[in-house]
Amino acid sequence: AFSIFATWLAAFSISFTFLPILQILDWRKRGTADGFSSVNFVLPMLMTSCWLRHGYMTDDFNNKVINTVTLAAFTVYILCFAYYQPVRKYLYMQLMSLFTALYFTFAYVDSVESSLAADTMGGIAAAMQIVSLGGGIYEIKRAISMGTTEYIPASMQYAIFLITAQWSVFGYLANNPYIMVANLAGLAVNIATISLYFVYPPITWRVPLIGTQQEDKKKKSN
Repeated sequence: AFSIFATWLAAFSISFTFLPILQILDWRKRGTADGFSSVNFVLPMLMTSCWLRHGYMTDDFNNKVINTVTLAAFTVYILCFAYYQPVRKYLYMQLMSLFTALYFTFAYVDSVESSLAADTMGGIAAAMQIVSLGGGIYEIKRAISMGTTEYIPASMQYAIFLITAQWSVFGYLANNPYIMVANLAGLAVNIATISLYFVYPPITWRVPLIGTQQEDKKKKSN
C-alpha cells in the first residue's frame, strides 16, 4: 500500500509542477506580469536543487525524477516571467542570490565526511524548503499591504494544500522527519494564505469554491 501511495504522490507532484502554466496564461491575457512576484518561482528552485542533490546521494528514484522535472519546468516559468515582466532587475538579483546560495551549500556538503553527507544534505534540503516558505510569507505581506489577494492564484493555493498535506503524511509513514516537518510548515503557511481570500478578496476575479470577490462587497454596500 505504501509503494502505491509513493507512486501516486510522485505522479501527483509531477502534475502539480505544470500548474503554473495557468499563471502564464493569465500573464498572456493581461499582457504583463506586472504586479506579480518572481519570489515564488525562484525560491522553489533552491529547494528543488537541494532535494535533487539529496536524491542522487541516496539513489532515490522518485526524488530524482520529481525534482529533475520540477527544475526544468521552473526554468521555463522564470523565462516566461522575464518575458512578461517589464522590470527585471529584482528577478536578476534573486537569480544571482540563488546561484550563490547553491554554490556554497553544495561546497559545504562536499566538505562533510562521506558517511554523514547524505543526512547533511537532507537536513539542508528540508531547511531550504522551510526557507522557500518566505515566498509565501512575502505574498501574505503583499496581500495585506495592498488589501487584496488579486495576485495570489487560488488554483495554486488549493494544489499546494493537497500536495503538502500528502507529503506530510508520506514523511510520517516513511519515518522521514525532514520531509514531514518541512511540509507541515508549508501547510501552515498555505492555510494562512487561503484564509486571506476571506479577508482581502481579489478585485477582478472570484475565488473558486470560496466565492469571494471584492466587487461583490462593493455592490452589497451600495
